[in-house]
Amino acid sequence: MNSSNRLAEASRTLVALLMVVMVPAQSAVACTVSQFELADKAELPRYTFVLFYRPGTETNDQSLATLRALKEKWSKRANVDFEAIDVSTKRGTKLAKYWQVKEFPVTFVIAPTGWCLGTFKGKLEATDAEPLMTSPGKAALVDAFQEKKTKAVFLVLGKEKMKGYDKAVKAAKGAAIAVKKAMKFEIKTVVVDPTDPQEAKLIQNLGLEKAPKEARVYVTYGKGRVVLQEVEAENDEDRLAFTIQLLSTADQCSLGQEIAGEPLLLGK
Repeated sequence: MNSSNRLAEASRTLVALLMVVMVPAQSAVACTVSQFELADKAELPRYTFVLFYRPGTETNDQSLATLRALKEKWSKRANVDFEAIDVSTKRGTKLAKYWQVKEFPVTFVIAPTGWCLGTFKGKLEATDAEPLMTSPGKAALVDAFQEKKTKAVFLVLGKEKMKGYDKAVKAAKGAAIAVKKAMKFEIKTVVVDPTDPQEAKLIQNLGLEKAPKEARVYVTYGKGRVVLQEVEAENDEDRLAFTIQLLSTADQCSLGQEIAGEPLLLGK
């Protein structure tokens, strides 16, 4: 691709990204980070932390230092990238205009689909950014979905000694056995503790109840989608199995608002 074509493509995709940042996640435009031309090295779809900063002030310089520290810690992972844009440069001024960024520093966290998972205005703190990177539940979900045979995951939102926890785990395991026998689908079970502060962002992005009084099982698929309103059934085991059957035979888009969540997960 020659330079003029690269510039034209960059203009189109940056406008698309601006639309993503300005609209709710559920209606975001799907496109990959590699299309944004933020960095020539970006060849694979990946999560990108994009910092707009103006050098010379303490808050901006500290944010840049934080981004560099995050990059050193996380950039070895294939699906995470970090981009610092100096708005005092010609390129930075142009990108800031496309993104309609007028106050600095500001950091956007963009998913591979183009969704904006987080916006940090002012000083960037590692303690705020890192929860977007990982949590025990998020890591377990990624591990499960990385297995090619896994079609979905039963996510148990609860912990031991919580009301309904044992019942929820039993239902998930029973449904997994039934689905494997009837449909040859491999379904994993992952437990997410809603009382663990590390899981707060995952629970929020999945659209689940933040402080449930009783454990509940959800069906997740596609590396981070969760079905919030499953089919009616006499018990949880049947409910889970019927939901898997529905997802395997029906157009997923027809479920509309019943589905929410992250487009992908960052990993562990």
